[in-house]
Amino acid sequence: MIKSHPYLDANRIQLYIGILAVTFLIGGCVYPTDQNSTESITAAEPLSSFSKNSEADAMQQVDKKSALKPNILWILTDDQRADSISAVNQAIHGKSESELGYVESPNIDALAKEGVLFTRAYSQSPGCSPSRYSIATGQYPHRSGRYGFEYAHRGNEHAKPTLPELLRMNGYQTMLSGKSGLRIREWEPKQGERQTPLTYDFEVERYALSKAGFTDWGKNTTYEKDTWKPLSTTEHFYYPDGSKKSFLLNKNGVNNSSSNPVDKELDIVRSYTRNSKSLILAGQSPKPAGETLDGFILKAFTKYLGNPNTTYTSVLGDEIKGPDPKKPVMLSLSFGFPHTPVLPPKSFRDRFKSKHYKIPEFSQTELERLPPQLVKLYKNMKTDGMTKEEKLKTIRDYYAFTAYGDALIGEAIEKFKAYNEKTGRPYLIILTVGDHGWHLGEQGISAKFGPWDKSNHGAMVVVDSRGEAFPRNTVYNDFIEYVDISPTILSAAGAEIDSSLDHLDGFDLAEVIKKPKLKRDYVLGELNQIIGDRAYLRTNRFGFSMKVRPKLGKPGETHKPGEDIRWAINASASDVEMALYDLSCDPNERRNVAYEPEYSAIVKRLREKTQDIFLGDGRLEIDWTKENVSFTSDFAPGAHDRSLSIESTKEISCLL
Repeated sequence: MIKSHPYLDANRIQLYIGILAVTFLIGGCVYPTDQNSTESITAAEPLSSFSKNSEADAMQQVDKKSALKPNILWILTDDQRADSISAVNQAIHGKSESELGYVESPNIDALAKEGVLFTRAYSQSPGCSPSRYSIATGQYPHRSGRYGFEYAHRGNEHAKPTLPELLRMNGYQTMLSGKSGLRIREWEPKQGERQTPLTYDFEVERYALSKAGFTDWGKNTTYEKDTWKPLSTTEHFYYPDGSKKSFLLNKNGVNNSSSNPVDKELDIVRSYTRNSKSLILAGQSPKPAGETLDGFILKAFTKYLGNPNTTYTSVLGDEIKGPDPKKPVMLSLSFGFPHTPVLPPKSFRDRFKSKHYKIPEFSQTELERLPPQLVKLYKNMKTDGMTKEEKLKTIRDYYAFTAYGDALIGEAIEKFKAYNEKTGRPYLIILTVGDHGWHLGEQGISAKFGPWDKSNHGAMVVVDSRGEAFPRNTVYNDFIEYVDISPTILSAAGAEIDSSLDHLDGFDLAEVIKKPKLKRDYVLGELNQIIGDRAYLRTNRFGFSMKVRPKLGKPGETHKPGEDIRWAINASASDVEMALYDLSCDPNERRNVAYEPEYSAIVKRLREKTQDIFLGDGRLEIDWTKENVSFTSDFAPGAHDRSLSIESTKEISCLL
């Protein structure tokens, strides 16, 4: 079902409503007024400290500027590598192919020419939910208290409103089509309230589409009624004639040892060498292009845009009303590709079968230099044991899937531009290539969850309709981070990114490209999942990561928030399990030199910087199993200054 009537309890975020009312009133927009517009600015009740005279002055400023807020389209893909985009490869390496081979992205390449292409965008976590939560709140994981796949909730005093909620509270219509992945719940919802609060006015969630059969593949798990213990999991393949083929994957904790007959039919490669053996790493979709899950996500999006001020029947059969052209709209189009199951439609898969690809180099000797934590990740996600042909299929089908996604993105952008043409409103498009990355054999894995480049390197394209905030055909090759997405969108919508939004950890990208002082020497990330807590810090020359918390678990599970917060500072070098890669001579991160004597001074500097940032500069730990239990650490305030002089270290000869 399409979800509507959003969560509007303002007790813990009323402060943001009031403050944002002020900032949206006085904020400087770059979008000129359409004289035929009847848009009015509706603000929530201002703060008590905001005087009537100040309010009147602000209203006069708005009347003088007569600013028109842009429509906003934010496109996000899932598990997509930056090197799947030809324009990114061309900008970085001078050729359209990736290091592995042919890629195809004509629509994203064309979009990049309309605005700014950011080639080195880094996610704040190599896992879907923590990355998406970081984007939505504009916070690093160590500042939001969300480190993995635990559920956040509204009961904690530190929980921040999400980007669509801030926009909705200030006059924007909001709609999500696709994957949310935020994992937010109410804390003991009142009778009649939803367990999962809405962040958009309307949400056509990918899981609802899949459950209703608007997909090419899906699975469902049955649970014990009282304990929620999983009983069985069944996967389903959907065909154009309306038929469905189902297969029991596991029952009562025991995996089905038989092979699904559909695997041969659709040329499927499973992750049989990994810890999770049933994931689909390659294969052919049983449905044609446009009729897959991502195809239906696009249909829901285009149907909403195509019915302005009209009540229509949604993809899922609900009666809802399309957008009001007199009001600005923020649309989140969140595709599932190229996340597993990797099932490109036949028309795309066939085009890639003849392409030649290189299998990433990997040797078991690399493991000898890895700390136990990263060896464990390898063992859980390894591709060893797969045949050469199977490895090649996972690469071909991955890039075929991203090419299919590019076609869908092209259609979405066309529909969005047509809507803006009809309404006469300016627009902003922000395309985020992957909520994080994906390995196709690098480090010996076919997965994410690592501190390496392929797990975290993404790309972004930002376009404004007038080319003023984001100049056309511009390439920005310095670091940016995914925490920049929220301030960029809020700024475009008219908000001043100041003390009223001081929880935001990123920058407005329109300012980043203009101000050299906003360039950063490094990017950050952290994840507490699969192998426990691990933080990374990446500079132009070095990739560094380490354990910053001692236990394999989250606050409330294995330790209290803030318990033994200085463990990493006092622990031995071996206990914090460091990894260091000298990218100047080891760009593919194959040799850990963290314990080489020649790098001892560099390691010392990077370790100290990492510890101060992740543990002492506003680290928030929350026990999400309780209503309001948390701990904040501030023993190194200001450590995250985005400055690190380590690049000036005298040249060290490569040890490879």
